[in-house]
Amino acid sequence: MSHGIVKERFNECAEEYDRQRRALIPHLDDIYTTVAELAVSNVPGPKILDLGAGTGLLTKQLFKRYQRAEFTLLDLSDKMLEVAKQRFDGLPNFHYINGNYLEHDFEDFFDIVTSSLSIHHLKDAEKKFLYEKIYSILNDDGVFINADQVLAPNPENERAYHAKWMEYIESGPLTESDKKTIFKRMELDKPATLEDNLKWLKDSRFRDVDVYYKYYTFTVMYGKKTV
Repeated sequence: MSHGIVKERFNECAEEYDRQRRALIPHLDDIYTTVAELAVSNVPGPKILDLGAGTGLLTKQLFKRYQRAEFTLLDLSDKMLEVAKQRFDGLPNFHYINGNYLEHDFEDFFDIVTSSLSIHHLKDAEKKFLYEKIYSILNDDGVFINADQVLAPNPENERAYHAKWMEYIESGPLTESDKKTIFKRMELDKPATLEDNLKWLKDSRFRDVDVYYKYYTFTVMYGKKTV
């Protein structure tokens, strides 16, 4: 499925995204809090890049920690970024890029790069390419934190992952219309195993690669650039 379809699907749900997010992702606050805790920098006002930033939900959590940071939010969906711009309206330290992070030529380097529930939409070769690209635009001692979905290591575990997720969705406040839209969006998912993701991070020369959070399919992965 093309990146144009991804943009189209997320443009369609931009206005409802924030409302649906908490009812879709179990323990969302734990995920975002873990990312923010791992976003450590010795720079008082670090440069932070959020890839697949969407409406800025993760960025909002990072902003609580780094009021003086320079934030760059990149997303394929222009409609999602419009919501983010409204969220951070009037703040001069926020910049926005509407584009494809696989193709965008970054002119700057960053102290912290984050991503949340976005990279699993890529093909495996694209994930590997992106990890290498992120490494190349990090400053020394910069960190990359990826909160994302992963595939289970075997079919039996994957069935358990899926069943638990569906149980959470069905027990929540989402309407049938919401669920129809969400399940349509899930057709875009191409998660890789946790093992593969960690290997690709290490192959990209990240150090101290680790998993700091995991709940069934949802994980927070970490890597640091040291030379």
